[in-house]
Amino acid sequence: MLGVNVPDELALVLCELGGVEQLSALGSSGPLLASAGSKSLYHCLFGRDSIRMAADLVDDFPAVARATLIELARLQGVTVNPRGEEEPGRILHEFRHPDDPHAPATGQWDFPYYGAVDTTPQWITLLHAYGLRYGLDILDEELTNRAGWRITLRDSLLSALGWIVGRMDDPVCGGYVYVRRSNEFGIVNQVWEDSLDSHYHEDGTALDPCRPYAPVAVQGYTYDALLGAAELLDQAPGPLLVATATLRARAARLRWRVLRDFWQPDLGTFAMAMAAEDDGSLRPVRVAASSAGHLLASRLLEGADAAPKRVRLINRMLQPDMLSGAGIRTKSTGAARFRAGSYHNGSSWPMDSGVIADGLRRWGYHAEAWDLDRRILAGCAAIGGFPEFFRGEPDGTLCVNSDILDAIVDGVPNRLEQPPQANQGWTATRVWRILRRDDALAAEVQRWQAAA
Repeated sequence: MLGVNVPDELALVLCELGGVEQLSALGSSGPLLASAGSKSLYHCLFGRDSIRMAADLVDDFPAVARATLIELARLQGVTVNPRGEEEPGRILHEFRHPDDPHAPATGQWDFPYYGAVDTTPQWITLLHAYGLRYGLDILDEELTNRAGWRITLRDSLLSALGWIVGRMDDPVCGGYVYVRRSNEFGIVNQVWEDSLDSHYHEDGTALDPCRPYAPVAVQGYTYDALLGAAELLDQAPGPLLVATATLRARAARLRWRVLRDFWQPDLGTFAMAMAAEDDGSLRPVRVAASSAGHLLASRLLEGADAAPKRVRLINRMLQPDMLSGAGIRTKSTGAARFRAGSYHNGSSWPMDSGVIADGLRRWGYHAEAWDLDRRILAGCAAIGGFPEFFRGEPDGTLCVNSDILDAIVDGVPNRLEQPPQANQGWTATRVWRILRRDDALAAEVQRWQAAA
């Protein structure tokens, strides 16, 4: 499947992402950058990317997770600044130094820029995973935050929880963690599918950027974060006692609402989001998208009451309109804005497919998870390197974009297609995670063959 030189290539890319000379030193220079190559647009710190990469590597390079947790806590929001979309407790989306040639030339954002709603709960989940595996003393790690205050990671955790609870208590989106930019020039879709037209209704109508919406995957991340934080604080209570039962009650309420509101029986999947209407009601965004598959990797779908939805969701993710040559498509081929080479409307991302593969394994679908892993590896082998994404061609062809395609869409300029970053960090770390399972996968394959 993969050439014999790929592990060496992978090691080189990981070292470049981590700014080190040897793999053993990963984490010593801080979190991994989002993309390899100094000329890459994303050769800088992105919150969600660094968290995902640290989670992929946590078994082999725990120093990466530790460095990521500490650096993102150091840069955590401490005040309200609409230009940077900073809010107290919020974990950043992107950080660039002033001399970065790729910083927005218009100066319409401040850095650090905090325009993401998925980084904060995922930071908590990484802290939970690290703490349970390597010691709860991580909560007492001291650092100086961007306001110059001396704090601990426990303080950062409580601040992050405060931001999440604040979003949930805001009545604008009915108890969910929601997206709504505060800077009119900021990112519209503040999740990993952050391109301009990634969220739209069944008829192709884009969501109103002035109205809030609650993305489905973020609710799963939030559920895990609330439970993870409660477990950490129960096992390592600090001087400031936290009502962890309240966190669990919030999580239970959120889960109940997601199962009730997001599920679309006729589609066999969860709505991509719930969008706020003028009258205050929430309208489901009825588009079959890979983002619903992220719930499979969370704890939200545990329990007998969720089992029928879980089984149908798994089956939906594996249908031909969702499954491409290199993995799961971001959108179904039947979606109104499907385009095989679009950034988030039909392309296939190894990170995205990898999360869904993790979810499949969680529920015992090992053969299907292994098939997704194989597709990711086959795509990397066919193209070379560790591409950011692949085209989601209907015929399953393994290929990537080679050109830029710009157009006016909905009355505004939009980039419909662009070549992927050649060596994207979370593709490389996902391949590492797949390869380290190789022996176990081989044994599984033998068992399946014998059973067949």
